[in-house]
Amino acid sequence: MKKLLLVSSLLWMMVFTACGQPQGGRPNFTPEQMAKRQTEMIKTATGIDDATTAKVDAINLKYAKETSALREKTTDREAMREPMKALRDKREAELKTVLTADQWAKVQAAQEEMRKNRPGGGGQ
Repeated sequence: MKKLLLVSSLLWMMVFTACGQPQGGRPNFTPEQMAKRQTEMIKTATGIDDATTAKVDAINLKYAKETSALREKTTDREAMREPMKALRDKREAELKTVLTADQWAKVQAAQEEMRKNRPGGGGQ
């Protein structure tokens, strides 16, 4: 009887431990949360004023919503590659109209630094 109780306890501990582990992948941020994170990164990197921050936030929110809608359509990463790149390019083009060349260079440097520090060595 003691062995059965011990084995049962061990099994339950394994189940609870497994359920408590993160399931991997990226956290599921809402478009608003993602836009806020992106805007904060840009503001920290560049020191932009409140008026420019509001413009940057509007751009980030617009593209975060489009990205979210695209992700809801398909889970096929390969199928999303080109449309995601197109959205990224459009977002960058709009941000360049709001930021100075120096500020944009600071954003790119901050993004590159984040890629280097990403687990797994970065990527794109």
